[in-house]
Amino acid sequence: MLSDGTRVDCLTEEYAIEFDFADKWAEAIGQSLHYALMTGKKPGIVIIIEKESDKKHLKKVKGIALKKDIKIWQVKKDS
Repeated sequence: MLSDGTRVDCLTEEYAIEFDFADKWAEAIGQSLHYALMTGKKPGIVIIIEKESDKKHLKKVKGIALKKDIKIWQVKKDS
């Protein structure tokens, strides 16, 4: 738990990573940047793709991540 009461989903030596579903892409960006600021780590997001239509959200998050230096990983939900 961080000093402000929030919790990082995954903290590695290099990254503070937020895991979230694709339709929560905007919240994931904010949380990853916040966690990075609080920990001194680089921001990262794991976007969970549940269905084909989620890829539109992935495109949005990747565009912003490129400009804000946020590392993005994606995982697909098993069918």
